[in-house]
Amino acid sequence: MEIKGKILDSTNQPLDLANITIISGTEKGKFGTYTNEKGEFSLNSNIINPDSEFVISYLGYKSQYFKASELQGKTIKLQDDTIALDEVIVFSQGKPKNITVANQPNNVKQYLTNHKKVFTGLGIVVGLSLIVTSINKLK
Repeated sequence: MEIKGKILDSTNQPLDLANITIISGTEKGKFGTYTNEKGEFSLNSNIINPDSEFVISYLGYKSQYFKASELQGKTIKLQDDTIALDEVIVFSQGKPKNITVANQPNNVKQYLTNHKKVFTGLGIVVGLSLIVTSINKLK
């Protein structure tokens, strides 16, 4: 079965290098792909059937789960996964100062957004390492 689709962020921008990984069957966690610069992906394999389950993930966004039949030809929007910070303590000259960051933009999210390609690259390296390790175990 072949499945194709597109992954966007909440502002309709394509997510380059989003991960699409099978999470069911004998190839659980060992088979998948990632999106291109337009957010598009394509998977074609005889191990995929309409009930095969997949997870779509991207650093800084909530993962979403779909069956292959639900992914076919769909555009999926991933939602931001934000972390709320109530208080930050900054030490200056040995004296702590409390800074409240309520209702402020999420600095963690901004950092991840600014360094998206670096974290994506690290994810790819880890993913490829896992694939190579899996292949070596099969030999």
